[in-house]
Amino acid sequence: MTPPPGQPPVSFEEYRLYYESAERVTERRLAMNRWNYSILTASLLTIGVILGWASSHDTFLLAGIIGILILSTVACMMCFYWLKQIDDFKALNTVKFNVLNAMAPLVTFDGPNGASSAQSFNCFDREWQELARAQALQPSSSRSFVRGLRSSSAERFIPRAFGVIFALIFLSVLIFSALSWSDVTDHPSPFSKSGQIEKKNK
Repeated sequence: MTPPPGQPPVSFEEYRLYYESAERVTERRLAMNRWNYSILTASLLTIGVILGWASSHDTFLLAGIIGILILSTVACMMCFYWLKQIDDFKALNTVKFNVLNAMAPLVTFDGPNGASSAQSFNCFDREWQELARAQALQPSSSRSFVRGLRSSSAERFIPRAFGVIFALIFLSVLIFSALSWSDVTDHPSPFSKSGQIEKKNK
């Protein structure tokens, strides 16, 4: 990549700082993935606790079902936004590395005799060319200009898998409620009349 005519030189310090900002975007994306994974795992465990608690206490059955349906809905929405966050971070990183590729031929270094120009090796651009030659790249599903390694699709697999799990839980509980509606409405709350009678009988 040759620099366009008339472009002023770029300080290596500016180039280095911009590269570090691109690295921070990657670190933020990884931290976001860990945070979302932890929250969704905790939500899944909470649903399991609520399910066990509601199934062992008839008077809490309706409250447990409502809680599971709400948690599952919120978790599915979170999976959707997680996928959008991944795409946004990848798009931002793609733009940043495009800027770095454009800056590379213009970088100057401070030597003993002042600023001196150096011919850029265009390492980022060559790296993507080699990866493309090895067919190791694929475009993002939502943005055609965003490229990534084929193995990076695993990053999107996790929120999709969580989304499927929570959707199946939601549908299963909904179907169970419809098929056992009479049992569910027999014990609407622990403070209902039927709940008090059961406690007395025990």
